[in-house]
Amino acid sequence: MDEITCVLGKKIKFTKERYLHIVLRHPELEGKESDIRKTVTNADFVQESVYDKNVLLYYRNINRKEYVVVIIKVLNNHGFIITAYIANIIKKGAIIWKK
Repeated sequence: MDEITCVLGKKIKFTKERYLHIVLRHPELEGKESDIRKTVTNADFVQESVYDKNVLLYYRNINRKEYVVVIIKVLNNHGFIITAYIANIIKKGAIIWKK
């Protein structure tokens, strides 16, 4: 198991199994494990999910029109990555942290 500290100071669990799960559903992230990690540790902004206040969306701009987005479930200052993907739009929800 691997833990990374996010921009909010929370410990986030990121396992090889979770990375393989992400790549199965989002093949555009194959070979981009470091981009996922960078998004968690160096996000441009963090947004709260409109559906679940314990789910946070970490965004990092990778070019003018696209973001790496990492979805993290947080409980008691610890979290785990649910999924990650490339997006060209920002979802609705309150921004709780900005660089």
